[in-house]
Amino acid sequence: MRKKLVSGLILGLIFLLMFFTALPYSAGAADENLLKHTSSGNAFGGGENLQIDQNIQGDLVLAGSRLEINGNIGDDFIGAGGELIVNGDVSGNIIAAGGSIRVNGNVGGDVVAVGGKIILSQDSVVKGDILLAGGEVTLDGTVNGNGEVSTGTLKTGNDFELKGNLALQADNYPSNLQEKVGGNLNITQVNAKEEQYESASKGFGIFSFILGLLAALTLGLILIYLFPDFVGGLAELIKDSPLKTGLLGFLALFFLPVLSIILLITIFGWSLSVLIFLLFALALLIATVPVKLLAGEIIYNKILNKNAGKMMYYLVGAVIFAIVYEIPFVGGLVRFIALLIGLGAIVAWLGIRARPTG
Repeated sequence: MRKKLVSGLILGLIFLLMFFTALPYSAGAADENLLKHTSSGNAFGGGENLQIDQNIQGDLVLAGSRLEINGNIGDDFIGAGGELIVNGDVSGNIIAAGGSIRVNGNVGGDVVAVGGKIILSQDSVVKGDILLAGGEVTLDGTVNGNGEVSTGTLKTGNDFELKGNLALQADNYPSNLQEKVGGNLNITQVNAKEEQYESASKGFGIFSFILGLLAALTLGLILIYLFPDFVGGLAELIKDSPLKTGLLGFLALFFLPVLSIILLITIFGWSLSVLIFLLFALALLIATVPVKLLAGEIIYNKILNKNAGKMMYYLVGAVIFAIVYEIPFVGGLVRFIALLIGLGAIVAWLGIRARPTG
């Protein structure tokens, strides 16, 4: 369950970024809503105040200030924003992050949510598990699976029933909670004074992790949006020969700085040296984007057995790499290897384009 919780919470945070990346490319004013449907039945959207009344055949991915979903969703709902209200039924999972999250409909899978206030209303039935983290959590529906809840205050309504096990970490919770849990109840009560410094340290680490992830997502999604053929071409080069691109990247990592320094001390080479240095810095900045794109495509196709576009592939890959980067020693090694492979792909791509045609 903890594995699903980590992946779900991170995915919820990912789509918070989609709001900021989608708005600059909307066709109208800043408050215009955007909803795009794909041929596979999925829908992606963002906006200030977005209301979805129609049914969605596949996945629904939204980000915005206020999101209200009145239609039914055939697969998963993934959303992030200030206020999220899900009135329709969701056949798959709900993965959400926001200030206020309310689920009024039925959910065929799991509910994974991070927010200031999270509410499962008395009309909701969750067939899977609930994995919730928020300042205040209110449970008043039926949960057929297990639950894992981390909150400051847990409130329960008269209609709340959880048929599986519940792992709760909270400051305040109802005294009759055991009566509403069909399985085992495991409660860890947080002592704010004892954990003040520990929480602050963890909070800073999480904050840094989120900032790094958002920066990587911003860069990658904008590159894929503006230059899809370029990024896709780099990913194909890596897919064809990762060893070759890795070796090219290793050579470029050491050769180009040396070349730039040599040119810098010559009379007429300083301008070329500056140009090489700037291009090298740009290449280092974007080098891992095609690697994450390819990794996301492989994971999405092989593990999830689904096909999607470059945006979705990169989202998945960026999250996986962000998590791996946090592993001591291994994370640094993976980061360095990804940098070499991506840098080599850029060098190979430039070499192909530089060849004379015909």
